[in-house]
Amino acid sequence: MSPTSPRPVLLGTDLGIYAMARSFHEAFGVTSVVISELPRGPVNDSAIVRNVFTGSGSSDEQILTALQRVAEQEPEATPVLVVNSDHQLAFVLRHRERIERHYVVPYAAERTIATLANKTAMYQVTERLGIPTPATVEVDPSADPETWRTAAAELTFPIVMKPFAGAEFEELEFAGHRKVYRLDDPAELVTELERIAAAGYTGTMLLQQLILGDDAYNRVVNLYRDGRGQITMAASGRVLLAMHQPTFIGNSAIIMVDYDEELIAQATAVLDAVDYRGFASIDYKVDSRDGLAYLLDINPRPGRSHYYAGVGGASAARSVVADFVTDEPLPTQRATTPGIYAYIPTFVLRRYVRDRELLRRARAVLRRRRAVHPLAYAADRNLKRWWYRILAQVNQLRGLWRFYRRPTDSGF
Repeated sequence: MSPTSPRPVLLGTDLGIYAMARSFHEAFGVTSVVISELPRGPVNDSAIVRNVFTGSGSSDEQILTALQRVAEQEPEATPVLVVNSDHQLAFVLRHRERIERHYVVPYAAERTIATLANKTAMYQVTERLGIPTPATVEVDPSADPETWRTAAAELTFPIVMKPFAGAEFEELEFAGHRKVYRLDDPAELVTELERIAAAGYTGTMLLQQLILGDDAYNRVVNLYRDGRGQITMAASGRVLLAMHQPTFIGNSAIIMVDYDEELIAQATAVLDAVDYRGFASIDYKVDSRDGLAYLLDINPRPGRSHYYAGVGGASAARSVVADFVTDEPLPTQRATTPGIYAYIPTFVLRRYVRDRELLRRARAVLRRRRAVHPLAYAADRNLKRWWYRILAQVNQLRGLWRFYRRPTDSGF
């Protein structure tokens, strides 16, 4: 193994982590080391992953020790650390100086990430660039209900509520915990904020104008901007179906590759404006009433469903390695190959895609090429993995039936 050979080291065990290991294996034929507390289905029994377990409830120090040991085992390789959740990214930012003694860390500077996370600061950038964003106000769960109602009066119900400090919020456990909330009136706002305050959340919550439209009005854009300021990976997709379990709302289940030059140019302009570097996953929502696309969020990581870019022919792994390992310019990889990324069976589309023309387009793509499940990798066949994938799909179908039996005009 040469000094320019990457050794991907991934923190976490979710679908997106396995998809990143797959991306590295497809591009370079290398296995990834996955460091996590305990075994979990997406990365278990895999030929392209070596698992390192730190034990339930591991401290930061235990994880840092595991990272150092893994790096020291292969001094001839370049360890590349990839994370894909708010919680894990917060860990990396807390200990970045120490981690970078051993690892390439392909994430933006903390101040840049903070700018994108701060809706006031980010929306100042988007306003200057003429990019539509939904009306948003910030509330403190520790304040009194009258303060919440006053803040919400700036918006028109129904509204959306989500945490500002996602890393802290996703670690909480309490009744009614959701990744994103739809609130129909001020009384519901007060109820949910009281629950959140009681759970010990110390951050703020964002109240945002609800943009109407079912799941098919959601768009995703994934970019990689390198140290030269060049976009080396560009992908966009049309969500055909999202996930609707309370803690997964906002994640995509089925995405059709759909290269949208305008949305990609908008997202690129924002990244250029803040001199961003690394992965970015951008969420848009098209208003079903007027067709205007609103930029909702820019996430400083690949995103759980990032492998749709791979379906479209773009490699996240190649962008990282060219930027941080080999230090070479890479022409923009555009995800333009027709295809559909599907975490659950596509037969559900006939129930959930109400736009008949869109459904016709999706079926035409599926006739030419089967849907790609991120865990179904030909180089990683294993009966246990196949069985896990089947059971996971059954659970997703059950989740749809329980939480989203039929499509709605808001996607909630």
